[in-house]
Amino acid sequence: MRARGVVLLAALALDCKGRAEPAPQGAPSAAKTTGALTVVSEQESSGLRARSGTFLIETATPGVVTSPWGFTDLELDEAIVTLEVVLAPGGAPLEKLLPERGLAVVNGGYFEADFKPSSWVVSGGAELARKSDPSKGGVLAVTSGRVYLGPMSGLDFEPSLAVQSFPLIVEPHGVPGIHRDDGRRAARTVACLVGSRLHFIVLAAPRGEGPTLFEASKLLRVAPPQGFGCRAALNLDGGPSSGVWFSPTLGARQRPPLAHVGYAIAVVSR
Repeated sequence: MRARGVVLLAALALDCKGRAEPAPQGAPSAAKTTGALTVVSEQESSGLRARSGTFLIETATPGVVTSPWGFTDLELDEAIVTLEVVLAPGGAPLEKLLPERGLAVVNGGYFEADFKPSSWVVSGGAELARKSDPSKGGVLAVTSGRVYLGPMSGLDFEPSLAVQSFPLIVEPHGVPGIHRDDGRRAARTVACLVGSRLHFIVLAAPRGEGPTLFEASKLLRVAPPQGFGCRAALNLDGGPSSGVWFSPTLGARQRPPLAHVGYAIAVVSR
């Protein structure tokens, strides 16, 4: 469940029947298989690179893999784009939370039944929701020229944007954050650091399927082409709230959540 930087959009009042149609697909390049990841299309514009494709997960049974599931990987150039949290009082479809200058929005962190954020959210330097237990999970924190992704105890600056969530699927320096498999499958939205670059990755699957946290941890840690190469990764949310919506100008594949969200993280041109 998720948030924003003080943009309460009038679009939230629009009838849900007016849900935007998916933007036209950018001309996809020929699918290229890269180990566990198969990249189907790639678009880049104004500091945001978006890749979409499919991935396979090797199950607990050696040699047995899942059916292909979808992914979208957003790589940000923070010299060109910035982030803000968009609140959705009462909940809203993700596409309604795309700001005027927004390039993309992903679902934020966990939220309550009334759609208010469950844990700490900061946007534009203003605290939108208070901290929960700082010993659990981790935080995505951003300020001018700095990005932090890790446990709350390691945050040593006042962020202009922060989202607290859990669990840390990949702990700093690529250390596994999940040590056993509980067997619970779901779509996932994660924030990830690859080198110094911030990524948002949506692991999408139909019918309530998707990777377990244990499987997702391995896929995120492993270097390309077998995985995403995250040196740290924070689970934002999962299940029917997971998704991404792009500005039509980007022409990237939409993956709208199946459910309304409490807030979103928007990628906005500076």
